[in-house]
Amino acid sequence: MKKIRKRLTYANVMSSIAVFLVIGGATAFAALGKNTVGSKQLKKNAVTTKKIKNNAVTTPKIKNGAVTGAKVNLSSLGKVPSAANADNATNAAHANNADNANNANTVGGIHIVKFSLNGTSDIGKTQILDLNGLQLQASCTSSEITLTATTTTAGDGDISAWAVDASSETSEGEYDDEFGPGETFTFPDPTKNDVLGEAAFTGGDLRTVRLFYNEEDVIGADDCLLNGYAIG
Repeated sequence: MKKIRKRLTYANVMSSIAVFLVIGGATAFAALGKNTVGSKQLKKNAVTTKKIKNNAVTTPKIKNGAVTGAKVNLSSLGKVPSAANADNATNAAHANNADNANNANTVGGIHIVKFSLNGTSDIGKTQILDLNGLQLQASCTSSEITLTATTTTAGDGDISAWAVDASSETSEGEYDDEFGPGETFTFPDPTKNDVLGEAAFTGGDLRTVRLFYNEEDVIGADDCLLNGYAIG
């Protein structure tokens, strides 16, 4: 027994263990080697979410086509640049359409405005135009229309009007070179039937208005028919 103990040195014991592992447990060494765990060695469902390190799975590790639309949280996605550009183009188009609609009566910064007084007698004085400091009022009594003008611009302005009866060719004109606030200018109306008229106005602030209008005879039940447009 003493002889055996004398021979049981540390080196002998370690040598014996190594031989045992090589002969009976070679797979133990293999399990300890680098990159030795393959897919066959993994038990089904062995790798759980808790076992995966945060940010461990990178883009190159994801198989092409593996992530489908059904797996994507759409609310977490930002807008695709091309879609944002499309939205901007659409918004711009909408804005332009709105501007065009708002300025449908504007050409090159010049306003074109319709005015009218249509109905049956009698119609009291009604304002039918307000443009560049010029205001028009119209009334109708017993089928006869009276058209007058006032101004809101400070200082003296100029206003002139000319009217002609389309059937009798009778004409008449009016002019006022001191037309200011508080004054009323009455448009000429030679026969009060089928009248074609035009007028020009320059206010004290040098803004201008041109007018073109006509008075018609009775049409249907309407016997008060004044229509025109102003440019200013």
